[in-house]
Amino acid sequence: MFMMAITMFQDNYPERIKKIYDINTSRYFPILFAFIKAVIAAAVFNKINIFGKDGWQEALLEIIDGDDLPAFLGGKKTDPDGNPLCQSFVIHSQEVPKHYYLKKSEKKLSKYAGVKKLTLYPLSKEKLIFEIKEANSILEWEFETKSKDIGFSLCYKENSESENTPVEVVPNQRIDTYYEPETGIYKCEKSGTYVISFDNSYSWIYSKEIYHRIRILPPAGM
Repeated sequence: MFMMAITMFQDNYPERIKKIYDINTSRYFPILFAFIKAVIAAAVFNKINIFGKDGWQEALLEIIDGDDLPAFLGGKKTDPDGNPLCQSFVIHSQEVPKHYYLKKSEKKLSKYAGVKKLTLYPLSKEKLIFEIKEANSILEWEFETKSKDIGFSLCYKENSESENTPVEVVPNQRIDTYYEPETGIYKCEKSGTYVISFDNSYSWIYSKEIYHRIRILPPAGM
């Protein structure tokens, strides 16, 4: 959960991270963190402070005045009734209501009409070719994997016989559909050949089972 939060902020809100203090960690956490820090940008990594049971209160008091720091974190501030947890202004973790849960079992794309199944073995790719005859047609896609992520990209070339190098119009990226299917559209401003690629070439061990539904819609107004 810690790594998911760091990755989310690093990828989407890097400048919002000022300091991160992870306190009361297990004695084994710094060892594990040393291995996973390779996926964290240096600018973010330098803002992370890891503490066990000791030292973190003093560190917090270096950046927050003791009169403003809640008592349960080593400061002097309490609720008006003397509660050191400062629940009147600090939101503590609580049980997440079940109606907010996202369950993998709820994925239903594989059950829809018109959905096709594709299996990619380790170190393999699969290309789906679509001939767009009318400019400004819409290429629409939905897909999900049964487990793990899959690489996805969209390329264009003038026609299937052309020897020109395809132009990547949707860059290759690894997509995880654990919680919900991936959906997207692309306006094909030029007629020609469009190629959707599912890429599992980076996986040495795992096959990927993909369910996809891809449609070509006519230009708007037709």
